[in-house]
Amino acid sequence: MQTNDAQDLWETLRKGLANHLPERTFHDWIEPCRPLSFDGTTLLIQVPSPSARIWIEQQLAEEFHDVLVQCDLASLRLGFMVAGDAKTAPAPAKGRPAVTAPAETPLDSPFPQGFQRYTLDRFVVGPSSQLAFAAANAVVENHGRSNSTLNMNPLFIYGGSGLGKTHLMIGIGKGILAKSPGVKVAYLKVDNFFNELTIAIRAKNTEPMRKKYQQNDLLLLDDVQTLGRMERTQEEIFYILEYLLQYGKQIVITSDKPPQKLEGLHDRLITRCKWGLTADIQPPDFETRVAILRKKLEDEVFKDLPHVPEDVITFIAHKAKGSVRDLEGLLTRVVFQSSFLGVAPSLDVAQQAFMGQTGSEATASISMEKICRTTAETYGISFTDLMKKKSRHQSILLPRQVAMYLTRELTAASFTEIGRNFNDMHHSTVMNAIESVKNRMQKDADFHKLVHSLLNSIQ
Repeated sequence: MQTNDAQDLWETLRKGLANHLPERTFHDWIEPCRPLSFDGTTLLIQVPSPSARIWIEQQLAEEFHDVLVQCDLASLRLGFMVAGDAKTAPAPAKGRPAVTAPAETPLDSPFPQGFQRYTLDRFVVGPSSQLAFAAANAVVENHGRSNSTLNMNPLFIYGGSGLGKTHLMIGIGKGILAKSPGVKVAYLKVDNFFNELTIAIRAKNTEPMRKKYQQNDLLLLDDVQTLGRMERTQEEIFYILEYLLQYGKQIVITSDKPPQKLEGLHDRLITRCKWGLTADIQPPDFETRVAILRKKLEDEVFKDLPHVPEDVITFIAHKAKGSVRDLEGLLTRVVFQSSFLGVAPSLDVAQQAFMGQTGSEATASISMEKICRTTAETYGISFTDLMKKKSRHQSILLPRQVAMYLTRELTAASFTEIGRNFNDMHHSTVMNAIESVKNRMQKDADFHKLVHSLLNSIQ
């Protein structure tokens, strides 16, 4: 290979990524990258900073995988080196470039690059994901057993984008491979199967492709909701599923909707999807979001970066409520922005990062209900208990006082109006509660941080 092969490969990837990514994401993260070398196996790419490497490897892994497949470059390995960081790179093998973040996935792995951290032990479980997680572990535990009392074949996991469906799916595959190394596993994204099938149809030879997937012991079928517009693809996937189920091979399917709500799917395919166990994943609650962020910060790539304080973690957990991907993305953006500015992560930096990610300052009018629900969520009590329960216990009293203080700070409500919302408390009780919070904030630094974090989160 000539030296310009790296440039050619990168240009192909750039064009594909430009079609896959939002314009701003492409401009911020892909444009600054430069190809360094290609050794026949691995394309080494230079990124501008450690934080940029974290973002690309952990936030854009699926996009890179999809583009590699669509460009017929699925076997190409990618490595990322931070600009000016060659001296810290591991010593290269003979004839190989030094890479600061070598692909950990073996060349013959059935899983996409960038999914190295998708294991079941790294999945943070919360109330919204307990069933799906338990089912995933059961599939691994019972694989190869003929006397299992529960039918979890196929296991159908559904939920919104970025909630961890693919994480669980890949975790199942890795768990089964660790238990039975000789098992044949295939990870199949529906859009990529469609592209592969299109090529096979043009060649008038679809049988080899069908057999390729029928020979597996475990099929991981991702994003099945996109099948509704693909008549011929549905037909081929049905035959593959039918064959695998007939011979007792395990199937795991993900979708953004339950089987019965998948539009455009043939009834027989919906029936196959419903044969086993269906489990959903919902957005994580506040405590789970905090746990996810703490788990994320345990990643090797964060160890040499500045410490992220607890109030920043709380802020991120309050702001990024939609999905795990949003949550991790905002954390990475905070770390990147801190690195770029040359300062430690702080609430000010987190606020800037949030504004940059959402494109707004979230300055809409703040309701008392929002303040109280956020406070209740932070303290782990119910909204009803916070507002209505008559209790002098600190687990209720303190959060209620904090909510009153925040309401006074963030709204134009009078003491009387605040008291009316808290089970018709007298205005003097509200005044005393707010004064109590102010006094405690002066004496207790941790309490001051918590209240300040709540204040920033709600604004």
